[in-house]
Amino acid sequence: MFTTGKGADYVSEKAESNSGWLFPVGDELNELGYNHMFTDMFESIEKGISPKETFYDGYVVNAVLDAAYKSAKTKLWEPVQLDIWRGQTGLSKPSNLVDYDEEHYLIKEEMTHYGAKKVIMKHKKTGEISEKTL
Repeated sequence: MFTTGKGADYVSEKAESNSGWLFPVGDELNELGYNHMFTDMFESIEKGISPKETFYDGYVVNAVLDAAYKSAKTKLWEPVQLDIWRGQTGLSKPSNLVDYDEEHYLIKEEMTHYGAKKVIMKHKKTGEISEKTL
């Protein structure tokens, strides 16, 4: 829908703005999962079992968000800080980064809208993210 924005400020959940072209969700409550979330929560309470998503899951998500905000500020990859870890320990996970050159890992290659190739890289020692167009 297209709106001038004159009127109420609230358009819909997750709306990017209140004016211009907007793409609201048709069945907001169902499509965004609210019905499913509350049904799972209340059924879990009635049965005395844990819901699909627990408080710990929310704790982990918030720790990831904290690292993302810190990364946006420092412009570096930041570790996720979890004071309480319930996962496995002692395992070494191989890195999914591949070498681009002697100093950089390749993060992503993409094609620009004008047909040039853009490469996004991470410096191996400093962690600095850079890009170049080829």
